[in-house]
Amino acid sequence: MTRRIAIVTPYWQEPHAVLERCIASVAAQSVACDHLLVADGAAQEWLDAASVRHLRLDRNHADYGNAARGIGALLAAGEGYDAIGFLDADNRIDPDHVALCLAAAQAQGNDGMGGLAPPDVVIARRRFELPCGTPVALSDEPGLIDTNCLFLLPGAFPVIARWALIPGPLAAIGDRVFHAALVAAGCHMAQTARASVTYASQWVVHNAASGGAVPADARALDVDGIARWVAGLSPEERRALDRRVGAHIAVA
Repeated sequence: MTRRIAIVTPYWQEPHAVLERCIASVAAQSVACDHLLVADGAAQEWLDAASVRHLRLDRNHADYGNAARGIGALLAAGEGYDAIGFLDADNRIDPDHVALCLAAAQAQGNDGMGGLAPPDVVIARRRFELPCGTPVALSDEPGLIDTNCLFLLPGAFPVIARWALIPGPLAAIGDRVFHAALVAAGCHMAQTARASVTYASQWVVHNAASGGAVPADARALDVDGIARWVAGLSPEERRALDRRVGAHIAVA
């Protein structure tokens, strides 16, 4: 049976060459898939002639692509795709990324023992590099499931809308919030055997780990600011937030 696979990429102002690299990595997949690029404002007209589906939002949401990502994925789910992956515009995937995700899903669903349910989500593995291409030998933070590593199967599709419901003050930890929503929804998860996502990091921690100078514009997660925002909510607001995102939000 032929499976319809969609890869969703939100973008804003990434350079032409960066977007071309992202598109090329999806086009090179050993398992055919459709690539949906969602302009979060600042649509680039040349994409209309590229081998992608180009969707336009009329404004930028300044939320790390969460709203655009959710809209693109909901469209794919509504159109009957069998699996939906995510790829940020500045990152890329190996040619066998989709094949690895499908293999992991099949392996768990066919364990032969009757003890494992077919997965709703496959978690791919990633490697790090700086935007200049310098590899960074740093492991992922324990428990962190990055957006680019998510490969959703139909059992997880009801959770997709949570992407667009993440409030602005939590946008920077949208991947953590969405993963929490998947867990709260009872989604079964499998994991791929090896890394197939190359994450071009602009975060301070990866720049520092490379041993070079940390650029002035490198990103740093304001954990304290997020914690203060959550702590400032009233009990009623906390309950409303948890209902909105589909999970209990606890920030130490």
